[in-house]
Amino acid sequence: MRPCELSNAGLYSSVLGFGCEAIMGRTVRKDSLCALSAAWDAGITFYDTARSYRYGDSEDVLGEFLRTRRDQAIISTKFGILASQQPLWKRAGKPVARAAVRKRAGSEITSNQFAVATFEHSLNESLRKLRTDYVDLLFMHESTESVLSRDDLLLALEKLVTSGKVRVEGISAAPSIIKEALLKKPRPSSLPSSRSTYSTFRQRPQLPPLNRAGGTGIANHPFGGVAGVQQSRAILREFASTVPAELRAKLGDVGDSVLSDVVLNLILTTPGIQVVIPHDEDDADQRCQFRLASPRP
Repeated sequence: MRPCELSNAGLYSSVLGFGCEAIMGRTVRKDSLCALSAAWDAGITFYDTARSYRYGDSEDVLGEFLRTRRDQAIISTKFGILASQQPLWKRAGKPVARAAVRKRAGSEITSNQFAVATFEHSLNESLRKLRTDYVDLLFMHESTESVLSRDDLLLALEKLVTSGKVRVEGISAAPSIIKEALLKKPRPSSLPSSRSTYSTFRQRPQLPPLNRAGGTGIANHPFGGVAGVQQSRAILREFASTVPAELRAKLGDVGDSVLSDVVLNLILTTPGIQVVIPHDEDDADQRCQFRLASPRP
C-alpha cells in the first residue's frame, strides 16, 4: 500500500483509508473486527470514525481493534453531531433489524453541537471509546461559516493541539465554505486538511488550494452509492468501446476490481487529495462535503 504524508505534519498513512461508518451496522462486533483486520492486513493504516457513528459503537470497536496497534495507525474522528443513547433493544437486535432501524436514525441525530463544553466532553468520550490519549485528526463535523468564526471554539481547539490530545485539527464542510475559510486566511492553527464526498464521474468539485495552504485532502464515499456504481460502470463500458483492443481487454467487463482501480486512482490524482476512504456505499451521503485539517506550525 502506497504511503502518503498528511498535512506536512510528519504523519504518514496509507493512501486508502477505512471508513468506520458501517461498523456495527449490518454486522455484529466479531464481523466488524474481522473487516478491520482484513483492511490492516492489506496495508490500510488510516481509520475514519465519528462520535455520531453507530451511537458511539464505531469508536468503541475501532479502539478495541487498534489497542495493540495504536502507534502504527492514524485515527480520524469528529465532533459536532451527537447521537442519542442507543436503546438496549437496538444494541441486541440482529444486523438486519439494525439496518432497518438506522433508516429512521435521522431523528436521533443532533447536528450543530459546537458549544465548547459539548465539544470537550465529546472529545473525552472519543478518547475513552478509542482507548487512546490522543487522536491524529479531529474535525468539526459539518461546520458552517458561523462556526468557523467562533474564536472560543478555535481557541479551545488550539489548546487541545498544544496539550497533545489532538495532533491535527480541521473542519468538515461544503467546498465553498472551505474555500472561503482559506481565502480569509484564518489563524495558522486552523488552516485545513480535507475530507470529501463526491462521485468521480459525476462530480469534480473545485478544491481549495490545499497544497499551498499546507493542507491535506481526504475524499470519502468515492463510488457515489449504488446508483453511482452503476453509472460509473456504464461510462467505463462506453469508454472501453473507443480504445484499442489491448486496453479494452484490460478493462474487461468492468468488474469490481477494474472499477475500484479506475475510480480510486482518478480521485487520488485530483490535486490536493492524498487519501480516499470508501464507506458503506448503500448509505452514502450524496452531499458534496470536505474535511480539512492542518498541523500547528
